[in-house]
Amino acid sequence: MNRKAQPPSIPVKVFFNINMQAFIFYPGEYLRDTQFLTEKSQVAYDRIMCEHMRNSCITQAQLNVFTKRLSEEEKEELMIVLTETEGCYCIPWIVPIEAKPAASKKSKAVAISNGIDFDVFWNEYDKKVGDKKKIEKKWNALKIEVQNKILDYIPLYKEAQPEKGFRKNPETFFNNKSWEDEIISSVVKPNKGSDAIIDTFGSLFKK
Repeated sequence: MNRKAQPPSIPVKVFFNINMQAFIFYPGEYLRDTQFLTEKSQVAYDRIMCEHMRNSCITQAQLNVFTKRLSEEEKEELMIVLTETEGCYCIPWIVPIEAKPAASKKSKAVAISNGIDFDVFWNEYDKKVGDKKKIEKKWNALKIEVQNKILDYIPLYKEAQPEKGFRKNPETFFNNKSWEDEIISSVVKPNKGSDAIIDTFGSLFKK
């Protein structure tokens, strides 16, 4: 059966098998291989393709299972699109690419650290005490939504506690997740009622 050669198609998806090996799916090559197959042969082809991506190789025993319901003619047309290599069968256009790297704590930390620069917090909080590198690591471990929440909280906290010496140290602030605390002002505001009484007595003494 003669087939017209076609240029490689543009890949549309990347699949990963259980060993985190990546494969690119080329729709053009898939259509080229299956356009002349019968319905039953195409079902077998699809199963072989999935198994190929999962294990990178189709053994003779597996091939026998996938093709057991095909006629001899259907088996022959299917074998045209398969390649035999060292006792294994494969679909030529399915080629593994570099393995997907496993996510690590280090790479996760790097990704998260692309949020707001630590110096923004350090300068805004304005109590530069403690191990700066350790505090910066805590900051970088936070999601950007939390970082924004902290920066919104700091002005309110500073207003409620204007004395820098009485504010929590930065490390304690992070350990306690203090940005989730209710703001309680330490500034005692004069009571208007008391002022009125003082004004009344003052006016009496003046008389």
